[in-house]
Amino acid sequence: MDARFTAEQDEIRRTLRELLHKRCGPEEVRAAVGTPAGHDPALWRALAEQLGLPGLALPEDCGGVGCSVTELALACEETGRVLVPRPCSPRPS
Repeated sequence: MDARFTAEQDEIRRTLRELLHKRCGPEEVRAAVGTPAGHDPALWRALAEQLGLPGLALPEDCGGVGCSVTELALACEETGRVLVPRPCSPRPS
């Protein structure tokens, strides 16, 4: 069994890591969480429109990207690495 990531999976990780490194430093995350929206709408648009993050594991015929649970896990790992605030994040009390 080959447990290495595919080139596409490595590209997902790299692309997300680079984008989030530029846009989700500790100050940016604190500022975004402190807004009424609780996240950075521009960052979420970039993640949604450019990378298709919300539909990553949805089939293409349903409007998704059609990736597997592995790619979804990689995306979760990268967004969790920087604690990216997103529209579906719980609001701190």
